Order: sequence, then C-alpha cells, then structure tokens
Amino acid sequence: MTFLYKGYDREGRRVKGSLTAANEEEARERLKQQKILIETLKPKTHLFVRPLPPPLVAALGRNLSLYLKAGISLNQGLRLVAENYPKKSKPRAFLEEVARAIEGGAGFADALASQGIYTVPPYFLHTVKVAQKSGNLEGVLLELSEYVQEQERIKRDVVKAFIYPTFILLIAVAMINFMLTTIIPKIVDMFESTKSELPTSTKITLALSHFFQAYSWLMLVVTAALAAAFALSWKKNERFGYLMDRLLLRIPLFGDMVVYMELGRFSRVMALLLQSGVPFAQALKFASQTIGNRYLRRLFGKIAEQIVEGKSFTQAVRENVKEGEIPNDFVNAVALGEKSSHLAFSLKSLAELYGQQNRDRIEVMLALLEPVLMLTIGGIIGFLVVSMLLPIFSISIEG
Repeated sequence: MTFLYKGYDREGRRVKGSLTAANEEEARERLKQQKILIETLKPKTHLFVRPLPPPLVAALGRNLSLYLKAGISLNQGLRLVAENYPKKSKPRAFLEEVARAIEGGAGFADALASQGIYTVPPYFLHTVKVAQKSGNLEGVLLELSEYVQEQERIKRDVVKAFIYPTFILLIAVAMINFMLTTIIPKIVDMFESTKSELPTSTKITLALSHFFQAYSWLMLVVTAALAAAFALSWKKNERFGYLMDRLLLRIPLFGDMVVYMELGRFSRVMALLLQSGVPFAQALKFASQTIGNRYLRRLFGKIAEQIVEGKSFTQAVRENVKEGEIPNDFVNAVALGEKSSHLAFSLKSLAELYGQQNRDRIEVMLALLEPVLMLTIGGIIGFLVVSMLLPIFSISIEG
C-alpha cells in the first residue's frame, strides 16, 4: 500500500513524499526511523482501482506456492503465473509489475503494496510479509488460496439459493402489473355502464388499476432511483452504513446469518495470521479489518485496541459487547486459546462450523420463504380476481 506524507525532517525543513508499507502503523514506524515528524499521513487513492479479484488471489496463492516448493524463485514464479493470462490483461500487468518490483530489490509485500493496478487487502499484505520473514511463504500462500476459494464458494451458494425466490418474485410482480394495466381496464367499461354500486374490493382494485396505468413507469424509475440511492448511501456514507449494518444484525434469522458469516471470515483470517507468526493483538486488529459489517468491525477494532493496552480478550469483550451480539462459543474459544498454541486450530474449526451452520440457516430460511412468497402472491392475485368477479355475479343476479 502506498502512503502520502507531509512533515518536518530533523533540521526542521518541511518535507513531503510517498512510501510503501503494509499498513499505516508500519508507515509511521518507517518515517519515525527516518527522523521525520509526521504532519499528515494518508493512503494514496487511485481512481478506478479495483480490489484484487478473489479468483486472481486463489490462482496466485495456489500456483505460486507450487512453484516455490519446486525451488523456483519468487519473481520467476510470478512471471510463470502471469503467462496464464492474456497479454495486455490487468491480471498479467499486475503480476509482471510485482515481479519487476521484486527484481528491483523490493520485498513481496512491498511490491504488492506499491503497484497501482489493484488494491490489496491489508491482512493479505501483512500475512505475506510475516510469512516471508518466517520462511513459510509457500504454505501461507496455499492457505490464503484455500481461504479465498472457500469464501467464493459460500458466495456462490448464497446466490444460487436466492435465484429461485427472486425469479418467482419478479414473475409475480410482472403478472400483477399486467393484470392491473391490461386485463382489468378492459372490464372497467362494463362496470361503469351498469352505474350500479360496486363492492369496496372492486373500488380498491379499480383505483390501483388507474394508478398503475398512469404511474407504472414513473414508479419503476422512482423505485430504481431510491434503491440506487439507498445502496450508495449504505456503501459510501459511513454513519448511515454503520446504523444500517447495526439494524441488519437485529433482523431475526437473517441477523444471525450475517454474524456467523462475518465471524467465520474473521476466524479464518485470524488463524492464517497466527499461523504466520503474527502476535495475538496484531492478528486481532488485522483480522477485524476483513469484517464487512461496520458495526462488528468497529466493535472488534475497539477490542483489539484494549488488548494492545494490556487487557485480556475476555475483559475487553465484557466491556464492549452486549448480551447476545457475539456467540458464547466464539468468545470462549478465543479466550481459552489466547495464550495457547492451539488458538489457530480452534479458530479454523470455528470457521468451518459457522460455515456449515450458515448453510443450514439458508436452507431453513428458503424452506420458509418459498411458501410465504407463494401465499402472498396467491393472496394478491386472488384478491384481484375476486374483486372483478363480485360485480359480475351481482350484474348476473340482477339481470
């Protein structure tokens, strides 16, 4: 990662520049060694720079691990991995740029951080840096590859699980819109010619029909605009996103799914960091940065800060976490393994357990969602049909 800094050197002159580091803490340490008093320090932002794609991370970790085990140097391994991608493609340019930086004398983590093609997650950079120092880079790269592949598999399972309910919902909306704007208006003339009193349900249906005929396209545009604005605010507005992420955790069943998904990812990353030799407090800090839910990320960030100050994990959790926010088995596992050599194994086992529990929850939710959708859609369509049939029966009886 590249950082931009401004400050003063040992002679009091104002200086500014850039340097590469795995994280802000390391950047500050380097500037301190250079006797530079920091005024401002911030990550360099690259316009239109995408995060490192998970498939590329998986391929890089798997293939590079094999090349390193075979005795091939790091820069040569990177160039061999690059040959699997088309010329002038971004992945190939990324790999070749990292290889050039290593050939120029940079470390692997520094080379990953300094390139401007993709943004690399801080936990990935720190894990690679510590693994390279400990001489276990090939093993850690393989673990990172398996972790990314597991996360992608979970995402695919979730997407597949929601395809059918989403398809049913879209078809239902299209059918209801078709009935209100095409079929029902053709029956309206018959009702109006009788000049008889219509049932309340029929009046409601006719009012909905007139509304949809006049404003259906406007509703579509407004709904799409509101959805886009909501999603953008959730993603970009830190305060709004924090409040929505906190509210998300309180939704029955779905909130539990989010918690277990985030803790599964956190546990897997922290296990990787601990296996690479990262101290417990630092591992907790870097693993917390991988949490997507902002409320949980801030919560674990506070816990990590208090552990650095000297508190135990149990004490920090007790002071920051409310009852039921985090599963007790997770807290107990981390607390018991905090000072043992088995914490990484425990966390990895927890990650697998939470993944299985989430798959079970998705199955239960879908089993409940499908009949609820069918009943709701059937009820709406049934109401529309009955509201049109009632006046027809009345006219037939009067006739």
